[in-house]
Amino acid sequence: METDTDSAKDAWRAFQDRWPRLKPPLRPGPDVVAAIGRAIDGHGARVLQMGVTPELTGLGDDLTAVDWSADMIAGVWPGDTPSRRALLADWRAMPPAAAPYTAVIGDGSLNALARADVAPVLAAVAERLTPGGRLALRCYVSPDAAEDLEALADVALAGREPSPHAFKWRLAMALRGASGDPDVALAAIWDAFDRLLPDRATLARASGWSAADIGDFEPYRGNPTTFCFPTAGELRAALPASLGHATFGPSGDYPLAERCPILVAEKLA
Repeated sequence: METDTDSAKDAWRAFQDRWPRLKPPLRPGPDVVAAIGRAIDGHGARVLQMGVTPELTGLGDDLTAVDWSADMIAGVWPGDTPSRRALLADWRAMPPAAAPYTAVIGDGSLNALARADVAPVLAAVAERLTPGGRLALRCYVSPDAAEDLEALADVALAGREPSPHAFKWRLAMALRGASGDPDVALAAIWDAFDRLLPDRATLARASGWSAADIGDFEPYRGNPTTFCFPTAGELRAALPASLGHATFGPSGDYPLAERCPILVAEKLA
């Protein structure tokens, strides 16, 4: 009998298979990497990376990446070296570090959790930071005033959203606004997309999206994987007291960048 964990692992296996097709904002470009690098400048001696996003693996002098998906490690991790390594572990139960980290980095890491797990995971990584250590995570942040779902469909049909990848997250954030629940299943994104934009040929002509881009919504059909899309206020509230001086900084110039800031915080002494 398949468990929920088995279903989630199958979903992440499919995500790993699609990794080469992903584009910003779903995958970080050089501007995101540079922004995270600037945020941890002077704090890169021992870096903990949440996830195995390959674009981030050149940051810091010594880097340990932790990911719960063996398929993601096998599929996208560029390989261990003397100065970097990947560990298979759940962020909610990470093995103790040999020494405190000087920085924690990640891309969309908190969004891959259920909302209820965000605060405990932030507390766990804070415990592994040395005093003065820096946290720098790109986050997908919902606006306080959510977009209307039907109006969002009109945006696509008017050709006013050039990026289908940005549209996915706009749709997810609109669903979050409609339900009031930051946790959004990928299956719910598919259901809304299929209901609002059932005529794919008309959508392709109106939006300028390719058939392959529109086809990238298909793996969301029935997909049990849940992402969370908190507001900036909800993320601030989830930070433990040991992480202070929190700011949300720009992450670059790409579709939906205004909703993808870098959350930076510092471990207090």
